[in-house]
Amino acid sequence: PAVETDPAAEEMLKLRQEAEERTFKQVKGEVKAGFDDSLVDLAELYYQGVGTKQNYKKAYKYYQKAAQKTGSEYAAYSQAFMLMYGQGVKKAPLQAFDMLLQLAQDGYPPAALEIYRAYKKGSGCQQDDALARQWLEKAANYRLPSALLYLGIEKGEEDPQESFSLLKQAADLESERAQYLTALGYQTGTGTEPNARRAFDYMLRAAKQRYAPAQWQTAQWYEQGYGTQADLYQAFRWTRLAAQQGVAAAQERLADMYERGQGIPANAKLARKWQKEAQKTKKQDAKKAQEKESAR
Repeated sequence: PAVETDPAAEEMLKLRQEAEERTFKQVKGEVKAGFDDSLVDLAELYYQGVGTKQNYKKAYKYYQKAAQKTGSEYAAYSQAFMLMYGQGVKKAPLQAFDMLLQLAQDGYPPAALEIYRAYKKGSGCQQDDALARQWLEKAANYRLPSALLYLGIEKGEEDPQESFSLLKQAADLESERAQYLTALGYQTGTGTEPNARRAFDYMLRAAKQRYAPAQWQTAQWYEQGYGTQADLYQAFRWTRLAAQQGVAAAQERLADMYERGQGIPANAKLARKWQKEAQKTKKQDAKKAQEKESAR
């Protein structure tokens, strides 16, 4: 959906893009001059599309060079990751798994998490839930936010208290999904004592990281006055943010708020616009759900 333009924001975006382009030119010049330590930086810029057009093929090329010339574990990990998922290079899960396993055995934390994913999905190896769990626990011991999150989710039924503890650790390391789940834990008292204020605080942290489900939940809690003082304008604000990210329920509620003038002056035109957007999103969601079911 179209949003109002902000001249100040547009100027800041332009300045940032110019700075990124200067950085790319500088790093590319360093690599051309033979500074091998800049190979990873150039690969990263190509991978992210910062200061230049995103180019996975060139990103892979420079990660590979960096791994060979500097012995960078990060470069080797990035190369293996791209091989595993076929980014910029022909997909080669067996080769990628061997590279990641060596890195993981050498104690490189992100590789341990990828080995967990590989064993979980059977990517480049035989699927093995027991080995997957072992590598997930190793990755969690390194305090990787994603590993703490996944392990917390896996332990949900077998040990609610440990599950909540792991999720909270990931949340405190700024994992937005973990913040969302920690908030729900505080709300329901699952694995911990119920605490509305803490539930709201963690939900708001996730919402500020643009996690759409948390934005929608934050909107509802502002409207209900759950864990915070009721504030209809803030409810409108977070509803709109969730709606702009494609949350159908938020789009429906936003249309209703515009129609009734709740938290914002009534606007029939915007009410109709968001009603149509909600209908469109619902159709898309239904289609995705049908496709997912058919793929099983």
